[in-house]
Amino acid sequence: MTITALQKKGSNVLIIFDSGDPVTLDYRTVLDNGLRKNDSLNDETLGRLINESCFLKIKDSAFRLLGRRHHSVFELKKKLLTKKFPAEIIHSALNDLTEKKFLDDAQFAAEYVEERSHRKKIGINKLRAELFKKGISREIIESVLLNVDGDLSLRQAAELAAKKYKSLQHKTSDRKKLKGKIYSFLSSRGFESEVIMKVLNDFDFGDD
Repeated sequence: MTITALQKKGSNVLIIFDSGDPVTLDYRTVLDNGLRKNDSLNDETLGRLINESCFLKIKDSAFRLLGRRHHSVFELKKKLLTKKFPAEIIHSALNDLTEKKFLDDAQFAAEYVEERSHRKKIGINKLRAELFKKGISREIIESVLLNVDGDLSLRQAAELAAKKYKSLQHKTSDRKKLKGKIYSFLSSRGFESEVIMKVLNDFDFGDD
């Protein structure tokens, strides 16, 4: 196939062949490969150029997503797949981003836990479940959760219990019911049962 015309359209170049079949490539692919009018391309070369162009488009899309917030590899892959990019080229692009440290699941998990545990007061069980949904490996999850401050979790659980108790006081004075509701609430926030029980055992229900 011989190139009969090249037409730049934004960040792309429309390449027209003597066969009449047009192909759109990223302009960087065209420049890097020095494509010009009257150049002849075989099917293998054209296929390689199309893949190179797609690879660049995937990385562009990935960087836009990463510019908004950090992502796990799994999250980014899911979003890129929705854009109808080929799965095998997505895989190659994500490997490239990982090798160049633009993607790092361990760092992502550590920052996620820091944010959720400190600012949102989320317990370990919920953090574990959330990270698992984001495709983080169990090994990384457990390693990161080891750094969660146990004393901080206990204080946060106690603070949340006090707030919940205040909102429940006017509804019931039954100590057993109050404990059950507070337990369920703290459990839904992801706190471990031993943390919740310690909080409840030390809690002043004002009935002594």
